Amino acid sequence: MGSAVWARVGGMVGGKTVAVVTAGALVTTGAVGAGIWWAVQGPHLQVVQRNAQVALPPGGQQAAVAGCAENETALGGGYAVEGAGYASISEFVGGSAWLAAAYNPGDAPATLTVYALCVNARVELAPRGDYTQRALAFRDRLDKVTAGDDGQIHDLTTDGPWAGLATSYLGTDSCTPGYTMTGLEFRAGRTVPGHPATPLPLDQLSTLPDATGHSTPMQWIASVNPGTELSTRPYPMRSSDLAERRTRIEDPQPPQANYAVGVRAICAKLKDVSVVTAQAAVTAGGAADLDLHCPRDTFAVGGGFRFTTAAANGTYQQRYLGDGLLYASADGPAPGRSGHVVKDWHLTGRNGQQAGTGFRNSVWIEHSSREELTGNGYFDSHPRGADDQELRGTTIPAGQQITGSAVCATIDAKPTEPGPTAPPVSRPDLPPVLDLPPLTPAGSPSAPTTSAPAVTPSASTPATTASSPTASTPATTAPSTTASTSRTPGSSPRPSSTAAPTPTPSSTTAPTPTQGSNPPAQPQAPAVSIEQPLSGATLRRGCEETFTGTARTQPGNQPITDPKHTVWQITGPNGPVTIGTGSAGRFTVPLLADGNYALKFTATDPANNLTAHTETTVRITGCLR
Repeated sequence: MGSAVWARVGGMVGGKTVAVVTAGALVTTGAVGAGIWWAVQGPHLQVVQRNAQVALPPGGQQAAVAGCAENETALGGGYAVEGAGYASISEFVGGSAWLAAAYNPGDAPATLTVYALCVNARVELAPRGDYTQRALAFRDRLDKVTAGDDGQIHDLTTDGPWAGLATSYLGTDSCTPGYTMTGLEFRAGRTVPGHPATPLPLDQLSTLPDATGHSTPMQWIASVNPGTELSTRPYPMRSSDLAERRTRIEDPQPPQANYAVGVRAICAKLKDVSVVTAQAAVTAGGAADLDLHCPRDTFAVGGGFRFTTAAANGTYQQRYLGDGLLYASADGPAPGRSGHVVKDWHLTGRNGQQAGTGFRNSVWIEHSSREELTGNGYFDSHPRGADDQELRGTTIPAGQQITGSAVCATIDAKPTEPGPTAPPVSRPDLPPVLDLPPLTPAGSPSAPTTSAPAVTPSASTPATTASSPTASTPATTAPSTTASTSRTPGSSPRPSSTAAPTPTPSSTTAPTPTQGSNPPAQPQAPAVSIEQPLSGATLRRGCEETFTGTARTQPGNQPITDPKHTVWQITGPNGPVTIGTGSAGRFTVPLLADGNYALKFTATDPANNLTAHTETTVRITGCLR
C-alpha cells in the first residue's frame, strides 16, 4: 500500500533525538547540529466516490455523469434519489465515468445524485458487449392453467405481439473465467415496439445465493416491478377450481407493461472478493435505510438489493400493477463528499404498498352457481354484487423485507500518481425510450449543468393501443344512438381498481387567457359515440364481442384514452352490469336471458371530471360454439 524513501542530510543524530513522522516529513528535535531526516511517501491505493447532482422536475427525467480523475479507473457506480423517483439508467460512460438517469413520477421536485467508484490504479475490466439480457415488466403467473372451452386462454399472453413474454421477467449476465462480477449495468427500454412505455423501478438488482445459501458475486439478477394488469371485467369460467391460476390479462395493457431494462455484467480482475449481506423491514407506505460495512482493509466495489414479497399469512405473493411498488431509491456508496473513500454501501428501500388492502390477484366469481362453481370470473379487491363469491383473497402485510448486498474486495495493483480531480466528460447520447408528457410546471428547477445531460422526453404521450376491431367492423356507417350528458362534477363511473394513474397531458388543460384575449372556452362534458355494435345488433351471451366507441374532450377535441375514464355497461333486470373499460376492446357478454337490452358507453374528462354517456339497443342470444 504505497512506499517510502528515507534520506539523511547533515551530521550525526544525537542519542536523545526524537523523531516524529507527520504529513510525510520527519523532523528531528533535541540535538544541536543534528541532521534532518525526511520521508518521501508514494500514493496510497484507494477507492473513492466522485459525485454529481441534478434536479428532477415533477413528471420528468434527468441524467447526471460523475467522472473519475485522470489517474483513476471507474469500477462502477450508483445513484440516490432524494424525494419521489427511481433510476431508469445506470451505466458506464467510456472508461472513466458513470451515468445514471432517474424518473420523478411525483408532483414535487426531487434530486438525483450519481456516484462513480474510482480507484487510483489500472484495474483490468472485461470488454463490455451489448445489452443482451432484459428484465420485462410484462408478467403473468408462471403456473397459469387453461380456462377456455377450447382448453386455452386467449389473451395477450398467447396472441399478438405480447405472446410468450410473461415468463421473460428476469435479466442476468455472467463474466468469463478470471473475472469477478461486481454488479449489473442497466438501461431502460421497451418490450414491444410501437407501444407507449412508462418507467417502473427495479425490485431486484442483486447477487444470487449459491446452493449453500451464501451470496457470492458469481451471478447477478435483475427484475422490474410488475406492470401488467389482470382483467377487471368478467369472463366466463367453466369451473372455479384453481381460479387464482386462471388469470386473464387486460387488453389493452397500461404503458407500464411495455417497460423493460437491459442488463450488462460489470467484470473486473480483483483479489479476495466477498459479499456482505443484511436485511431490513420496510414499513408499508414508508422507507428504510440499510448500511453494509465491508471488512477491514477492503473496499466496497458494488452493491445491490432484492425484495421478497410476502402475504399477510407469510406465503410468497405474486404481484401485479396496483399492488404497490417495491424498490431502492438509493443504491450506492455511503453518502459522503466527492473524493471520500468508499468502505460502506448504502441502500434506501421504499415500500409503496398499503397495509391491509387486498392483493390485486384476488379472484371473484360473479353470478355463480354455488353447486356447479361456474359463472363469470374477474380479479379485483372486492365483489361487485351480493352473490359474488370470493375464492382467494390475501392482504398486504404491514411491511416487506429488503435484502442488501455489498461486494467487498482488495485490489492488487500499483497506485498511480494523482491527476486532475475533474476531467471533462463528454455528453452521452441517451436513447429516447420513455414516452412522458411535458409536465414541468412554471418555476420548476432549472436545467442541469453541462456535466449533467438531460434525457429529453417526447412531446406527447401516444395513446394506448386498443384491441383492433374485427374485419367486419363497419368503417363509415354511423350507429343510431341517443346521447345524454351529465354536467355535475364527481359523477364519473366506477374506474378499474387496478388501473395505474396516467398523467394528464398539458394539451388537455384549459389555456390561460392573456391580456386582451378572448376568455377561454368553458369546460364541457366529453363528446361520446358508439361505433360497434350497431343499434339492434345481436350479441352472444358468454362470448367475446367487439366494442368500439369514441370519447373526446370539449373543448380541445383530445381523445380520452385512459381506460379508467371510459366504461361499457349493459342494463339487465338487476341493474347495470359493467362489461369492460377502454374505448375499444373485446369484452365478454353477460349471462342474460334472450331479449333486448340497453348498451351504455360512458366517458369522463379527467381534466374537469365532467361525464357523458350514449346508449344504443342490442339483442342478446345464446352463444353457439
